Amino acid sequence: MNHIVENYLAKTTRVKKVRERKRCNTPQKADKEIKYCITCTNCWERKAKPDNSTTLFNWYEDFPAYGKEHKICPKCQSKNN
Repeated sequence: MNHIVENYLAKTTRVKKVRERKRCNTPQKADKEIKYCITCTNCWERKAKPDNSTTLFNWYEDFPAYGKEHKICPKCQSKNN
């Protein structure tokens, strides 16, 4: 008797599927956008305002450089020129 009840419940009970939230791949974006400066040994990234009127730069002193592209930052470029 118990077997019949379990089969009936299994067929008639609906299980809600929980959707996973889409992630924006933040670590992958950070690896692409943040660069490592060979000269000053800081990581930096270029940020533009939404209206593209000015370009801002953010520098990070204690930031892991593993997997980052090695490129000279604008501060060091202006010092060398």
